This record gives sequence, C-alpha cells and structure tokens, in this order.
Amino acid sequence: MENVTRKTQPTDSTDEKPLGKPTDTPSASRQRRTDSGSDRVSDRTSRGRSSRRGFLHVGASALAATALCGTTVAAQTTDTRSCGSFDTIDVGDGDFLLINNDWGTDAAGGDVEMCIWANDDGTYGFDWDTRTTEGEPNYPQALVGTKPWGTDTGADPFPVPRGEVAELELTYDVDLEITGENWNLAEEWWLLDGQPNPSGSHVQEIMLVLEWGDEHTHGPPAEPGAIEDAHGNVIDHWVSYDSGGTNADFHIFRLAEGSASGTVDLTAIMEYVSDEVGVSDDLLLSGIELGTEYWAGTSGDVTYNTFDVTINGQTYSSGSDGQDGSDDDQGGSDDDQDGSDDDQDDSDDDQGGSDDDQGGSGDGQDGSGDDQDGSDDQGDSDDGCGSYPAWDPKPVYTDGDRVTHDGTVWEAQWWTQNQEPRNEDWYVWQPVE
Repeated sequence: MENVTRKTQPTDSTDEKPLGKPTDTPSASRQRRTDSGSDRVSDRTSRGRSSRRGFLHVGASALAATALCGTTVAAQTTDTRSCGSFDTIDVGDGDFLLINNDWGTDAAGGDVEMCIWANDDGTYGFDWDTRTTEGEPNYPQALVGTKPWGTDTGADPFPVPRGEVAELELTYDVDLEITGENWNLAEEWWLLDGQPNPSGSHVQEIMLVLEWGDEHTHGPPAEPGAIEDAHGNVIDHWVSYDSGGTNADFHIFRLAEGSASGTVDLTAIMEYVSDEVGVSDDLLLSGIELGTEYWAGTSGDVTYNTFDVTINGQTYSSGSDGQDGSDDDQGGSDDDQDGSDDDQDDSDDDQGGSDDDQGGSGDGQDGSGDDQDGSDDQGDSDDGCGSYPAWDPKPVYTDGDRVTHDGTVWEAQWWTQNQEPRNEDWYVWQPVE
C-alpha cells in the first residue's frame, strides 16, 4: 500500500487544539490531490441525498404542545446549542462527545457560523452557514473513546491495544442536508504508539468515508473492492498519504456504494491495514469519530439519529434509539432497537421528523402560521384548531414562530431560546397586531 506524498505548507504556529488536529506540524492540503497537484475528476456517479427531518431541530420546537384541530402534536426541542470554536456537548448518556471542530477555518484565520446541538429526543448534530474560507476542512464530529491529544469521553476500554480488538462495529443513521458538493460523512480512528498526550502519539490515521459530495475526490481508488466485510459491504482502499495534517500516515477507505446509514465491520479494515502496512498489535486504538468534513462553498445541517459502536461485545449507543435504552423512547417496541432501515424509517413519527408531521412541506419547518393549523387565522378558535402554544423557555424558536404570553400573541424575529416575550423595540419577540 504505497503512500502518496501530500503537498504541504509551512506554519509558524505552535499552538495546539486538543480536540482537533495539532498545528505544530506542517499542514497538508486536504483538497485531495493524488498526482502532481492536478485534481482528478470524481469517478463517483451522482446519488440523490435527501433528509427525512431537514432542519427540524430548529423549527419544530415551536410546535411542541400545539393544538392542531384537537390533536396535540409532540415535537422535539433543542435542549442545548453551542456555537463556539471547539465547544463540546455530552451526548449518549455521556459516553460520546459532540465537538464543534472548526480546525480548517481556524488554521486559515477565517471564520464560519457553525453550531452543535442536542435535542431532547436523543438526536443531535450540527449546522453551518456557507463557508467562504479556503484551506483545510472543518470536521464537526461525535467521539466515543479518546483522541491522540488526550480528549477522553470516559468510555472503557479506549484506548485499547490493537491486538486485543476482536470485534469493532459501527452502526449509524445520519440525515444529511448539505448544499455544495465538497464534503463527506466519515468515520475515523487513530493508532497510537503510546498513551494519549498533548503532543500526540499517533502513527496511523485511518478514515472510512461513508458518503460524500460529487466534488469530493481522491482520484480513482488505489484498490477497488479491497475489502468485503461481514455485512456484505464492499470497501475500496481509496488512497494513502504520508500525512493528513499530522505526523501520522493517513489511510483513506470508502464504501463502494456510499450510504448515510448502515452497519460496518471495522475489524476488516484493521486487518487490511495490518496486512498491508504491518501495523503492530501493540499500537493503541484511540477511539471512534464520526463527522462531516467540509470545504469552502458548502452549508449544511447534519442530524445523528444513531451512532453506535460495538467493541468486544460491549455497545456504546447514542442518538434517538440509544439515549437511555428504554422501549418507550424508541417508539414502544423492541423492533425499533434493531437498527434496520425499516425501523429507522418507521420511527420518524416518534421523532416528530416525518414530512407529514411537519405539515408536509419544507414550510413546515419554519413554524409559520400556515403549517401550524392549516390556515393563516391561527390565533382564532372559530375553526376548532385552538390557539398558538404558550411560550416556554426550553424550546428553540426561529423567525416566524408564534406563541402566546400574558394574553398577547408574539412572533419571533430570529433564533431564540429562554428569552421571555416583552414589548420592546428591536427585541427578538414582537407582538402580532
């Protein structure tokens, strides 16, 4: 498995981001070039990408406890939202860490509005405005286990010697709503030659690209169909670089048929790397990351419905089907726990995420009057559809959402949470005339 030397650029920075890539080594271009600087045209055929929930996590919260012609609609609300560089949120009962990893724009001295969030139904994710800064990718992600620089979610047994890993499986179901084509959904882990520390002890970086945009490419795969795992997934060895922005060798694989949901046997990739590279069984497996790399020209919203990792018989779960393991939260039956595509689709109603539940169109995500009761005259009870919901400090409201408070109907002017409506010029809440 021959490594390709990647074009690098020097950096004077010695600062480190413990949750992201270190910046004390040359930063390799992540624009995926496999020859002397010329872009290869993607050999991937275009596949449609659609989201069952779209931007539900923001707009649907205003529908919580809304009376729709006598029927109460239960909608998810955003418990936590954070937009700072490398901010984190605990998810999956604390075994996972959601990381607002903006290392690419940060290294380039740029900025992008990117936020991470967690819903009360267990789903979580991130969203970002259109990125204009060129350079390395951002990689907002969820982590279970450790990172080479010492970040640790507390999930045993990570880090674990490579030779002691007999089982390692990833089960995932992610909604992707992304504009632009240079992005991916990628799982990653590191192999370390010592315990995690601020300087990093990583020698191998291994990435599996699960789904990707049409402009995201490393050229033709180095070995098409290199691996077939226990679940029938065909995996290409896409490329190996001598660096992915750190001192570690960087090996990239991809699903031959990209998918935003499924189960993958990661030990098949570990065995391939061991055979081709001669990786020692004494190297430590850091932890498992799942996130979205994205470059300039993209904007998006990504929702994790399921991110589970099974290692040596122990499963760590996060998302709507794994937040506390109870049947009730999963739609009321054990069938909803099994991770199959049918069960993921069937649970949309339980998540409040199907198009029908949101009014049957994209307009249903923004909390406008038409979608709350089917008419513009939502504040009247003459049609038997009730009134607007009472203001609640917990949900997230966005532009156009309406609530009642102190006998007045109020309309949100922009994103807000825990801001009580009051009659004040230029305030987020304004009374409806």
